[in-house]
Amino acid sequence: MEASENAAVEQKIISKHSLSQYIYDRLLDKFQRNELVPGNILNRREIAQEFGVSVAPVLEALLQLEMEGFVESIPRKGTIVKPIREEDVFGQLMLREAVECQAALLYCGEKVRTKRNELSVLAEKLEQSEPDAPDHWQEDIIFHRTLVALSECPALVREYDRLIHLSNFYQMNRILVPMDYMERRNHLELIAQLEIDDPDHAMKAIREHLRSGKQHLFKDRI
Repeated sequence: MEASENAAVEQKIISKHSLSQYIYDRLLDKFQRNELVPGNILNRREIAQEFGVSVAPVLEALLQLEMEGFVESIPRKGTIVKPIREEDVFGQLMLREAVECQAALLYCGEKVRTKRNELSVLAEKLEQSEPDAPDHWQEDIIFHRTLVALSECPALVREYDRLIHLSNFYQMNRILVPMDYMERRNHLELIAQLEIDDPDHAMKAIREHLRSGKQHLFKDRI
């Protein structure tokens, strides 16, 4: 009897976790598609009704999104999509740069040459898409994740996955000004730079690529 009760409790915990993860994934998708933008108020009861769940898993999902920087709790207002502050964008870019530069040290050269065809297909798709469209940013995530995965370092891949969704959200919500789009580096050119067997060169190429089109963020900082 005791084993049966323990199994029921365990199943309840698993189900609760699955529901909160489901809500988290659905809300994250809304962020990535720009259906939720800075300043939007998130009503937990309305979200629960929309997805047909209780309020509890919604609250857990919102807490996770708050820890990751997407939302914040405001007294007497509730939960809102967090306004984008330039210092937050700069900090996020620095973290992403650290991860991708470190990965480039490990994969530059032969690993990139071996995956050149796959990377070129992803890069060409990126270059042909509209730079401010949600699908473009999703393709950018896939391209850069493919590069990081070449490092064969699970910790770097996990950190990239943790950082990239918020970075993507920032970019979709106009951290780039119109003139910046003209300065962004070509992804096919990046592949050519990363094929060279020179870790320092690879780090520089990634750094310049990630900073291109965002130079206004570095003014008076670096």
